[in-house]
Amino acid sequence: MTDILTLDLEFYGAEGVIASFLAPTDGGFVLLESGPASTLAALEKRVGEAGFAMEDLRAVFVTHVHLDHAGGAGVLARRTGCEVFAHPAGAEHLVAPERKLLPSAERLYGDLMEPLWGTTVGVPEDKLTTVGDGERVRMDGLEVRGWHTPGHAAHHVAWQVGEAVATGDVAGVRFPGATYVLPPMPPPDIDVDAWRRSLDVLRRIEPRRLLLTHFGPFDDVTRHLEELEERICRWCAMAEDVVAEGGDTKALASKLESEDRREMESANVPEEAMVRYRRLCPMEGNSAGLHRFVAKRAQQR
Repeated sequence: MTDILTLDLEFYGAEGVIASFLAPTDGGFVLLESGPASTLAALEKRVGEAGFAMEDLRAVFVTHVHLDHAGGAGVLARRTGCEVFAHPAGAEHLVAPERKLLPSAERLYGDLMEPLWGTTVGVPEDKLTTVGDGERVRMDGLEVRGWHTPGHAAHHVAWQVGEAVATGDVAGVRFPGATYVLPPMPPPDIDVDAWRRSLDVLRRIEPRRLLLTHFGPFDDVTRHLEELEERICRWCAMAEDVVAEGGDTKALASKLESEDRREMESANVPEEAMVRYRRLCPMEGNSAGLHRFVAKRAQQR
C-alpha cells in the first residue's frame, strides 16, 4: 500500500478535526485536500515534520469546494505553482470564490468567517484541472484516480491512490478510536439517492483503507460503509415521516438528535467525542439539508 501520511491541520486550535493527506512522488509530494486557508501554517509545519518543503508540492487534489476541504488551494497554487485537481462542477467556485462561495459562507458564519477559514483566494485558471469520472492522473511516479461521488455535494470526488481512497465527506465523519460513522448533511446539495450510488462506487473499487478528512485513516472498510449507509437510510425515513406530517427542520433536528444520542451511547462513544461530532456536524445543519432533499423529492413524485 502506498505510504500516505495523515497531516493534522489543528483546525481552530483543535487536534483531530481536519486532515490533509500527503502522498510522496518522485522528488516531491501531492496533497489530498488542502484544508482551509486558516490552517496553512499548521500544514506547512506538518509537511516539514514529514521531511518535505512546501516548494516540493506538485499538486493538490480536493474532494469538493467547501472551505474546510479546499479553502487553502488557491493560496498553495499561487505560492508554489502546484496544480489543483477537482470536479468540473466545482471549477468556477475554486477560480472565483468571491462570486458565490464566499458570500454564501459569509452569510452563514458572519464575524467568524476570517477566524475559521482565513483568507480564501482563487486558484489561477491555468493551474486548475478538472477530472472526469474514473480518470487517472499520473504525476512523478504516482497515479491518482478520481471517482465522481455526489451525495454530500454535487461536485464531490473521491481520490484513489493504490488501495487507499481519500473520501472527503462521502464516507462520513468518524474519529480515531470510535466505530461510529456520522453522515454530514448540510444544504444545499444533499442527495441521498446519489449518495448511496456513490457508496456503491467505493465498494466496487475495493479499497483497503478509507482516508477521512474528518478524521484519519480507517481499515474496516466494509463495516464502515455498511453502517454509514444504514444510518443515511434510517435518517431519510425519519425525515420522510416528519415532512409527511408537516413538520419543519427543527422537528426533524430534535428527532435526529435523540436518535443519534441513543445510538452513540449504545456504541460507547465517549461524551467528549459526542461533543466533537456535534461541533463538526451539527444536527441543525443535517436536518436542514435532509429536510430540503426529502421535501423536494416528494414534490417531484
